Amino acid sequence: MKPFEVISLDMFQTLVNVDSRKEHIWRQIQNDSYTSDLAEQCGGRLLELFWDHSSDFKATKQFHLTQDIYKRCFESLFKEKGMTYDPLEATRILISEHTQSELYEDTVEFLEGIINKYKVCIVSDTDEAMLPKFYLDYSLRIFTSEQYQSYKNDDHNAMFKQLLHTYHVNPSQVIHIGDSISDVVGAKREGIVSCWLNRERRSWRHEVKPDLVIHSLRDLDTLL
Repeated sequence: MKPFEVISLDMFQTLVNVDSRKEHIWRQIQNDSYTSDLAEQCGGRLLELFWDHSSDFKATKQFHLTQDIYKRCFESLFKEKGMTYDPLEATRILISEHTQSELYEDTVEFLEGIINKYKVCIVSDTDEAMLPKFYLDYSLRIFTSEQYQSYKNDDHNAMFKQLLHTYHVNPSQVIHIGDSISDVVGAKREGIVSCWLNRERRSWRHEVKPDLVIHSLRDLDTLL
């Protein structure tokens, strides 16, 4: 008997590697001043700002698109660095490059191994415009923050609620796999089995613990 009926997957840094587009993003923004070290520095700071500004937007109790958050992040970053690049254009570049994110080496093998055995879907904190289109090849159902006006770490938990409603399953029959605290917290809030994909072998520093921890999608072979 299969342990799960539905396999739910995060998109970015789970199925696709956004870091594969890092050079493409920052070469366009930094132009002649581009160096890999400067790109790494700016990319790291942008991510820090993203979490800070996400919290600020969340406090408004209103939904905001991911691109709105990133625009604010670029405004802050460029002010800090004394850069004159247009934050709106930088956001456009970032969104476009997200759609070109490369698949991890274990992604295709994993999807092809489960697609005919389970109900498979993607749950992603993303704008529709940021999505890589490979998922269409597998006819995967996708739940996005833009579609449901809700993020995985907010109080509404709309995407995971809708997932359970769509498939008419007990939460214990669903496993959600993702790389972030939002994936773990959002899934567990609805009673869904949470699986933290820890590709970089980081330490877990949060109070809410994942039910399972893996370092590659291949680690799920035995479990599934």
